[in-house]
Amino acid sequence: MGMQMEMSYVIAVVITGLVVVFLGLILLIAFISIIGAIFKKLNSRPKAPAKTNAPAAVKPIPKAAAAPQPAAAVPADTDDDEIIAVISAAVAMMSAAEGKNYRVRSVKAASSKAYGGNAWASAGLRESTSPF
Repeated sequence: MGMQMEMSYVIAVVITGLVVVFLGLILLIAFISIIGAIFKKLNSRPKAPAKTNAPAAVKPIPKAAAAPQPAAAVPADTDDDEIIAVISAAVAMMSAAEGKNYRVRSVKAASSKAYGGNAWASAGLRESTSPF
């Protein structure tokens, strides 16, 4: 029933398989090394100084003479436009300080069921993204 193979045939197949696998690995290592050398050369090239439009110096906000009044409790139905305006102003100040041009493109309401409503997924997300 079983087909008998000659031992020389088995040894030839095993050796051929090993040679092909190791040649493939050597070619892969050489390819990755060449690509790494190319990227190192590209990263080590001196970069031309970028044209920056230096923003005007940000003026510090003068302190008020009177002590600020304690903030009143914020009602639950606070206008979202005010919050968006504050966030946009913070982004604009950050972009002016860094000399880059950031902007708020869209605003979406956060959903507590963003991850399928799974409480375990939400707890894991909170735990892994919380500050130290």
